[in-house]
Amino acid sequence: MIGTLRRHQQWLWIIIILAIIISFVVYFSPNSGSILERDGGVNFGSINNRPITQKQFRDAHNEIELFYFLRAGRWPGPNEAQQTGFDIERQTYTRLAIIEKLNEMGVQPSTEATAKWIGEVFTGNSNQPFPMDRFQGFVKQELEPHGLTSEDFYRFARHQVGQQHLMSVVGLSGTLITPAEGESFYRRVNEPLVTEAVFFSASNYLSKVSATPANLGQFYTNNMPDYRLPERVQVNYVKWDLTNFLAEADKQISQITNLSQRLEAAYTQRDTNRFVGKDGKPLSKEATLNEIKENNRKALARNVAEAKAREFLTELLEGHDEKNPFKTDDLEKVAKAKGLQVKTTPPFSQRDGADLLNVPPAFVTIAFRLNNNDPEDPARELLYNTSPIVAEDGVYVIGLNKRIPSEIEPFDKVRTRLTEDYRTEQSLKLARDAAVEFEKTLTNGIAQGKTFSEISAQAKVKPETLPNFSLSTQTLPELGDRVGLDVLQNVATTLAPGKTSGLVGTRNGGLILHLKSKLPVDENKMKAEFPEFLARQREQRAAAAFNDWLQKLPEEVKLVPAKSSDGKS
Repeated sequence: MIGTLRRHQQWLWIIIILAIIISFVVYFSPNSGSILERDGGVNFGSINNRPITQKQFRDAHNEIELFYFLRAGRWPGPNEAQQTGFDIERQTYTRLAIIEKLNEMGVQPSTEATAKWIGEVFTGNSNQPFPMDRFQGFVKQELEPHGLTSEDFYRFARHQVGQQHLMSVVGLSGTLITPAEGESFYRRVNEPLVTEAVFFSASNYLSKVSATPANLGQFYTNNMPDYRLPERVQVNYVKWDLTNFLAEADKQISQITNLSQRLEAAYTQRDTNRFVGKDGKPLSKEATLNEIKENNRKALARNVAEAKAREFLTELLEGHDEKNPFKTDDLEKVAKAKGLQVKTTPPFSQRDGADLLNVPPAFVTIAFRLNNNDPEDPARELLYNTSPIVAEDGVYVIGLNKRIPSEIEPFDKVRTRLTEDYRTEQSLKLARDAAVEFEKTLTNGIAQGKTFSEISAQAKVKPETLPNFSLSTQTLPELGDRVGLDVLQNVATTLAPGKTSGLVGTRNGGLILHLKSKLPVDENKMKAEFPEFLARQREQRAAAAFNDWLQKLPEEVKLVPAKSSDGKS
């Protein structure tokens, strides 16, 4: 039976995927997404001088959410761009451009190819039989609760296969590197470099700096902008801690009769290498299942907390308009009526707020948008956030307490920091002055035919012999924080054996590098590593070629995104 399945596997792929297509149910539910909400489905921009329809945009939007889910193991949140930098709307337009190009080029992935891609997502091996049970479980457990269908996933998969075809065509030039070119490149980036360096570190000159009152006063006057505090805000907030809703989450989980099967399905659908222990190694299957369960437990608790926060916000925002503006004590009143505690943050700036408060960036961004609802301010926003702010450990509703204007801190308040800054600056200057002087000595000595060692001895500086490194070396702990390895590698590439660099400025002072020699590559090591190295180089060059093409694609297909309410694209 197994042999028969394997012999006819290609036909079975087609039959199974066709069965899936026939069973598709066309189903749409409202998606979150600023443009969908903002423009009411009227204006989504244009592509190749044709309006982008609501369906086109929604389909592409769904595909980007699916892409994010498969990569991150979770669905994107409402503030994903602010929290992780993944801008769903921008990615949606990129997706639209790719789909347009697929249509232009007549790229129509076959049912078989699409089915194989889907099978590989669920099994990790496209040659295994199609995992129909897992796929159906995925549709029920992940897609449908998120307002998506198997049709959305199939369309997404077909476009992914098409994109792979585009990558293979566009990136073809990058794969044309010959074995001889690859070998030459391998030798260049892996040949060991024998070097020595003279470091001029500011820390060695600190003892020579005198921080007198006169020096500090002048330094403060010259650098006043560095001691200016940025604008800060304080906000009042109510927080629904995640821990308060874990019991409710446990109750919901206990009602799932097929929990083990769901966990098993989630385990097979995701990249389990993402689940690692404190030692950085992948967790066992049992530990991974426990972590998946715990992540879902927290997600359920977060959903309950968010629902509570939305209920609170509805009551807080109700009944206010220009004639009945918000007041700073509204939050306290509603919270008190519900038995909730209002807390106040310390003052924070846009730069340090997230770290200071241990909150997501969205918390800080929204806090600085809040104002006193001044009718004279055309850019005014509400005194309170209009959507809950979801964090890892809970959900927030915030309201402005006060704004603190930017100000320069007085001398006495910053004296300690001022002294440290002055001593750091002066010691750095002394280090660089010494480095410049040695560079002059080195230049004159080399012109007289002296060696690097002779010149260093006469100048009473001691070169440090560095561990051998190559251009492919990833770390060199011996450098500490004196200079970045990449800087050292870049300098070394400009030198021939026996030559010395000029002064290289660093954050802590400066250095001069002397390349003593280049050692031959280990032939046995190259023989073992070269096949993988060559394959990786071809992949990287193909990816680079595709990315270059992708940057130009929006212009090529005349993509014009919709304009937001503020007139920006």
